[in-house]
Amino acid sequence: MSATVAPQVQSMRAALSDDNWVGRIVDVFYAKMLDDYRINRFFFSRPATEQASALKAYLAAYFSTFNNKDEKVMAALDHYFTVAFARSNTKSGPAGGADFAFSRDIAGGQETKTIKLLCPAHSFLIKLGPDDFHYDIVLEHLNAALQQLNVADDLAYQMLALAEKGRNALLGRASKSNRTA
Repeated sequence: MSATVAPQVQSMRAALSDDNWVGRIVDVFYAKMLDDYRINRFFFSRPATEQASALKAYLAAYFSTFNNKDEKVMAALDHYFTVAFARSNTKSGPAGGADFAFSRDIAGGQETKTIKLLCPAHSFLIKLGPDDFHYDIVLEHLNAALQQLNVADDLAYQMLALAEKGRNALLGRASKSNRTA
């Protein structure tokens, strides 16, 4: 965890130690996400309560430890991606275009992208091709949920800043080097 993110996470851990409070935020946030036609196609058709429950379990694990690579945290993250984004392997017809999205990089002469997965099940989301447009929508819904629940401005700002710092990782981009020349 970077030195700039650590103080934000530590102060949020104290403020979000109440699982019921986090649960309410997740419930409102998730309802907004699943109701939005621009991004709900990414989510699998499992019940929203099951998906939100997996996200709550991940956040509880994340905010309960100082080591974000902890086995419990990574298992909870993997479980969330599986519940929310995994599809069945059965195909109704010829292979879908999303299964071969990588071929555009090869055949189309586009620059090959390096994909960095957060956990094995993160591939279920990455395969669906989210980009910055979709991430902006997620942040929009998180902000709206925090406002709806009257979360204090400073805590809401910290949560949105932390969510913004996760953009590249969630979109499967290799993180940029923090070295200075």
